[in-house]
Amino acid sequence: MTAPVVLLTGASGVVGSALLRTLSREGTPVIALTHHKPAAGTTVGGDITRPWLGLPPADYRELAATVDVVLHCAARVSFGAAAHSLHHVNVRGVGHVLRFVEDAGARLVHSSTAFVARNGPDTALASYADSKAAGETLVRASGLPAAVARISAVIGDTRTGEIARLQAFHHVVGMAMWGQLPFLPCETGTRVDIVPVDVVAAALAALARDEEARGDYWLTAGPAALPMRRIIDLGYEIAAARVRADRDLPALDLSLLKPHLVAPQTFDAIVSSVCAAAGTGHPPSVFRHLTGLMASFNGFDPFPTSLGTIPGGPPALSEDSVTNALLAMFRHLASLPRTTWGSRQQ
Repeated sequence: MTAPVVLLTGASGVVGSALLRTLSREGTPVIALTHHKPAAGTTVGGDITRPWLGLPPADYRELAATVDVVLHCAARVSFGAAAHSLHHVNVRGVGHVLRFVEDAGARLVHSSTAFVARNGPDTALASYADSKAAGETLVRASGLPAAVARISAVIGDTRTGEIARLQAFHHVVGMAMWGQLPFLPCETGTRVDIVPVDVVAAALAALARDEEARGDYWLTAGPAALPMRRIIDLGYEIAAARVRADRDLPALDLSLLKPHLVAPQTFDAIVSSVCAAAGTGHPPSVFRHLTGLMASFNGFDPFPTSLGTIPGGPPALSEDSVTNALLAMFRHLASLPRTTWGSRQQ
């Protein structure tokens, strides 16, 4: 049986780059639609925000005649982006991709976010989740053969902890593990759902192979999500080991610097009081976003998960496998320059 030809958008992104490696390793014929950044293998320069994917008519027709499955991973992911900017890529871009899927007679695997199920005005993800929810609506309304993959917060590779670009979660726990985050707006017992990027890539590749894949799939830790307190403790285990092994780092008991988990209202009051006393007026960027970021986790039941049910896909995550992936992530973070945690990148 001939392997389907895959068109991959967003091949230079966090998920897309891992997916491109997975598809190439499996021998799947893949064409990466690139825009600003290059990608390995066979590529076509285009732009999902433009009609015909930004391609000349002849190139568009040739591509449509070649492709069997579209893996759509291109998206604008930013807490600080304006709603119209997010809409431009995450909604209008989806419309252009859907037109291509129809013209190609192809199937679609559409990457979305699990946080569409936890969206609200108090979360830092609100505008982004709104745009992704609108993209999902377009996919469903199209009537085309499509699977929607709702992906949770992504961390690095299961074994190495490496990732193409650090995410907001990395900056939060990276600051915490080095004692730069004295308080965290986190309700008692809050579990944080994270999923390794290689697991996401394996699941998406399996959905691309499954000709019957339709509807929503949750690429999440689900019931294996760990409490935030446990995650912070794991980070301190790695940071303490690094301090003991590195003579260039000052000897200190990092456990004394573990952040206190406090109610979000208490956190906001503390930050406001400190800023007022310091005369700075506005808190640093990381603190402005922290309450909103944690609002996407605080007080929620676990996500459902489809891992372990996708034919040919990865098994469901367990608390042990999540713990091991987090330890790999923290080892990777500990290897980075300490200046990495001076400010949160968006």
